[in-house]
Amino acid sequence: MYHLEGAPQTHYMNPSFRPGANVFFTMPALGMHSVGFSHSGFAPKHLLTEREQDDSLMLTPSVAVSKMAELNHINLDVQNEIMGFGFRFKKKNYLSFSVMNRMQFNVLYPKGLFQFVVDGNGREFLGERASFDGLGMNFNSYLEYALGYSRVINEDLMVGMRFKLLSGLANVHTNRSELGIFTDEHTFDWTVDGSFRINSSNSLFFADTLNHDDELESIYQYLYNFENIGVGFDLGASYAINDRLLVSASMNDLGFIRWNSNTRNFTTNDVTYTFEGVDINQLLQDSLDVFDILLDSLVGLVGQDENNESYSTSLYTRFFVGGRYLITDQIGGTLLLYNEIVNGRYRAGFHAGVNAKLGQWLSASVNYGYYGRGWANLGGGFSLRGGPVQFYLGVDNVIPVFDQRAARNLHAVFGMGFMIGKPDKEKTPGSLKFQ
Repeated sequence: MYHLEGAPQTHYMNPSFRPGANVFFTMPALGMHSVGFSHSGFAPKHLLTEREQDDSLMLTPSVAVSKMAELNHINLDVQNEIMGFGFRFKKKNYLSFSVMNRMQFNVLYPKGLFQFVVDGNGREFLGERASFDGLGMNFNSYLEYALGYSRVINEDLMVGMRFKLLSGLANVHTNRSELGIFTDEHTFDWTVDGSFRINSSNSLFFADTLNHDDELESIYQYLYNFENIGVGFDLGASYAINDRLLVSASMNDLGFIRWNSNTRNFTTNDVTYTFEGVDINQLLQDSLDVFDILLDSLVGLVGQDENNESYSTSLYTRFFVGGRYLITDQIGGTLLLYNEIVNGRYRAGFHAGVNAKLGQWLSASVNYGYYGRGWANLGGGFSLRGGPVQFYLGVDNVIPVFDQRAARNLHAVFGMGFMIGKPDKEKTPGSLKFQ
C-alpha cells in the first residue's frame, strides 16, 4: 500500500500522503480490508519434503528445526475500514477522519520447544537446559477513531500527523514467560524451572459465563462499554529532493491501551522442581495414585496469584522509510524499509519495486521483498479509477498461489472508495510530484 499510487488509503501508511482528489470517502463494508499473515520459523516445505524416489511427501522435522531462529513468531493482522473521508481546504491543507476495526494475533515460540518435541531430552539437551523462554500468545482487538491532518510546508516538503482515540475490545497479553527443563547427564533427573504472567481483558472472563443464560447479553455489554481507552499517534513527512527523487518516512501506532474492563491476571511463582523418577513397585501397585501425588506436588509448588488489576499494553509500532525515483514521467522505481516493534521485539524487512501511472485512472506496481526471515515475497497491485469510483487491490506475495509450501508470508489488501475533484497541477508535494 505504501507506494500504490492513486489509492487514498496510502495515507494510513504515511499521514503526509494525500489522495489525488479534493474529496474522498468510503462506505461501510466497502472501505479498505487488509489481512496479513507471517511465520518466521520455517516454510511448509521444510517440514514436508518430497522424496526423490516417488515425489511423495514425508515429515522432516529436523529440517524445520534447522531453519528456525532462537525465537520465532506467527503473526495475523487484520484491518477493516468501517468508514473514512478526507477533503482539501485552502489548497495546502488536508483533513481526514476514519474509523477502523483492528485485530492482531501473535504467537511466539522458541526453537528449543520444537527441538525438545522432536529429539526429546537426550542428545543436545543431555546436561544442558532446554529453554522454552519467550513462549507466549498475544491477542489485541480494538476500534480506532482517527483524525488526520497534513500540510504542504513549501514546494518540497509536506508533513502530516494522525491522532487516534482507541476503544479496546479484548486482549490477552503474555507479560512474562520463562520455562526450561534440565536433564542431569548422570542421574537423568529432570529439573523444571520458570514462571509466567498472563494478563487478559474481556477474554478469559468468558470462561465463567459459558453456563449463564445471559451470556450473549454479557458479551455485548463488556465488549462495547468503552472502558478500555487508549491513544495513538502517526507521524509522517515527505520531501522532494528534486523533480525526480522523493523520500519519505513515517512512524505509525505509537501509543497504548489501558485495559480496565473484566481483567483477569495470572502470575505463577518462580519454580524449580526436580523429578527423580518413581518407585517401580509403587507404580505397579497403583499408578494412578502415584501420578496424582506427583501432579498435586507440582501444582502446589507452582501456585499462582490471580488478580483483577488494570494494565497497559503498547500498540504494535511500525516505522517506514521510503524512496521513489521517477525513471520517466509515468514509471518510477521504489524502495521501502519496514520496521516494527511487537511486544518489545524488533523486526525488519524491505521492498524494492517498480510502479507505473497512466493519467488519473490507472496505477500499477510490482515489488520484491524480504520479511519474516523469508526472501520468497513477490507482490503486485493496482488502483483503478473510473469517474468518482476507485478500486484497488494489492498482494505482497503471490508465490502461495503457485507454491503454497514455499511461503512464509502473505498480505492482501483491497477496497473501494469515491474520489471527487482532481489534484492541483502545480509541482508541490501535495500534487503531481507526490501523487
